[in-house]
Amino acid sequence: MANNITKTYPVSEIRALKARYDKLLSEVSLHDRLYYRENNPRISDFEYDCLKSEVERLRENLALYSMEIEDTTIGDDRDSGFQSFAHLSPMMSLSNTYSREELFQFSNHLGDTLGQRKFSYVIEPKIDGIAINLIYKRGKFFRALTRGNGTVGDDVSANIKTIRGLPLEIENDAETIEIRGEVYMDKQTFIEINKTREEQKLELFANPRNLAAGTLKTLDIDEVAERDLKLITYAIGHCSERIVNLQSEVLELLKNFGFASQGKYWIAENIEEAWKYIKELNETRHIFPYWTDGAVLKVNELQLYEILGTTTKSPRWAIAYKFAPERATTRIKNIILQVGRTGIITPVADLESVQLSGTNVSRATLHNADEISKKDIRVGDYVTVEKAGEIIPAIVAVDGTRRNADSIPFVFPKTCPSCGSQLIQLPGEVSWRCQNLCCLPQIQRRLEHFVSRTAMDIDGLGSVIIEKLMAAKKLNNIADIYRLTFNDLECLEKFGTKSALKILSNIDHSKNRPLWRLLHGFGILGIGEQTAKILANRFHSLDNLIAVTPEELEQLNGIGMKLSNAIAAFFREQHNGNILDDLRILGVIPSDRSLEFSQNQNSKFYAKTFVLTGTLSSLTRQEAVEKIEYLGGNVANVISGRVHILIAGENCGSKLEKAQSLGLEIWNETDLLENLNGVVA
Repeated sequence: MANNITKTYPVSEIRALKARYDKLLSEVSLHDRLYYRENNPRISDFEYDCLKSEVERLRENLALYSMEIEDTTIGDDRDSGFQSFAHLSPMMSLSNTYSREELFQFSNHLGDTLGQRKFSYVIEPKIDGIAINLIYKRGKFFRALTRGNGTVGDDVSANIKTIRGLPLEIENDAETIEIRGEVYMDKQTFIEINKTREEQKLELFANPRNLAAGTLKTLDIDEVAERDLKLITYAIGHCSERIVNLQSEVLELLKNFGFASQGKYWIAENIEEAWKYIKELNETRHIFPYWTDGAVLKVNELQLYEILGTTTKSPRWAIAYKFAPERATTRIKNIILQVGRTGIITPVADLESVQLSGTNVSRATLHNADEISKKDIRVGDYVTVEKAGEIIPAIVAVDGTRRNADSIPFVFPKTCPSCGSQLIQLPGEVSWRCQNLCCLPQIQRRLEHFVSRTAMDIDGLGSVIIEKLMAAKKLNNIADIYRLTFNDLECLEKFGTKSALKILSNIDHSKNRPLWRLLHGFGILGIGEQTAKILANRFHSLDNLIAVTPEELEQLNGIGMKLSNAIAAFFREQHNGNILDDLRILGVIPSDRSLEFSQNQNSKFYAKTFVLTGTLSSLTRQEAVEKIEYLGGNVANVISGRVHILIAGENCGSKLEKAQSLGLEIWNETDLLENLNGVVA
């Protein structure tokens, strides 16, 4: 059969089909990364769903030609900063539709599969949040995992415990039970956070789902708690014993366990009744405290799930019906460029006010220069605006038929609209950035990063004090930290002599921090702790690093074209050169303290790669890493054949088992401390 098709359709057409499939799959991969990992989507859910649907259609068509198409996983939220564990039962994604016709086809397929068996439906609001898997053992909270890739998820237990009302114990004696739900940010909290950011002239968060996702993956537990995330549960995954028979009973059982519920769900005897309830949900969803972008339709009878089965990605007993996004047409009055706290230049459309989702819309994000160019968005254009997450509007289409004859394309500037410095666009990136250390919108964030524990580690000089010093015109750049006087600090409200002296002492001690800390503290794009250490170990001084060319930098392991260009652009910026001169005059002399130890080949740490797992009682993970690197060792995150030693603390996970299977040397905490033998990093 495949040969006949190939004869009917020329090979050139098949190749064109495959080329389009590869192109769209690459686009989906990009938007997956932006959505799941960076929590910064560029397209609406509707556009993304349409893109995925076309990819699936092309995959099916190519299968007719006997083309071997790799079954690519779409959607993976795992982060290297978190330990991952396997789910006890897969967390599958729901298939979805925007079409009433397809919804009824889904129902007809159920009827065909189940034959004479009777079944009903449960209709639940589809919450726009982050899927979570809560594991309880003998009724006690054990672990919380994100969806990850559906099979393995990130352990976010510590952050989940900040959610008020999370039951740490439930009345259930099963050996193990998985409770599935959604972490979200309620409407009022999201609005208040963005209102505060607008007052502070900061870039607004795009939508509550992405803010909630970013918060859930934040390593600062205090910040997670401040964001006041919420949790709603709606399903049971693995359970060592059957405890209910209906999905509606699951929802009631979860309420009895003490979990927050969706507040409303419907039971329907047939698809016509289900459709009536879906329309009712669409009309009333704006009164819910959370955002919902559709309805989830599930077969109510749990015993039928095994008969209906699953595809490789989705269950066949449930589907999500997504509401079409609300849109309106208006005109662009101007395009304004905003400088974010990370230096990214974000274009924003100033619109003629229009009603959308019950509110007046007068601004819309344009994302970046490439997006403006791709859609050919111009001042004076009539555009279609859509509210993503019902909050931040975005332009989804331009009406070229209504464009004025004298209209000209928008030209993205090459200099920063705030400070006038040259903007850079690194290879592989779409955003333009300003790297000037003195650029006003970026200063507070740069100062906060510079004094942080992983940079210059100036204890006591937190964000609140930095903000007060900036308001008093005492801090305008990182060099000003070393100009602070006793009077500058003591004059601050509710600030005493003891606190002022302590901070000044900490500032003075920071002048001789290791070179890598200063490099990391600069906040050069893409230069994290590990890269800063690589640079410090190779060049040993700031002057040596400034003198090297991008081509020389690219010869280093882990430094590619993107990073080498970022480093060169940073040191080429005139304002940054002035700051470095000031730091030298003020006595900030970083030392490459690792050099004396990296040459000590008798050290048990020299030139060896370590991985840490579990919890250490006498050291924080950061302290352990610094001491190992101080003695010439390297620290990796993943077990592989290139790792020499695993340091195993309490509550080890899968890394210990993998290390044992590879025959790696394993130290416990006592072994580590004996080998460190009082080292101070």
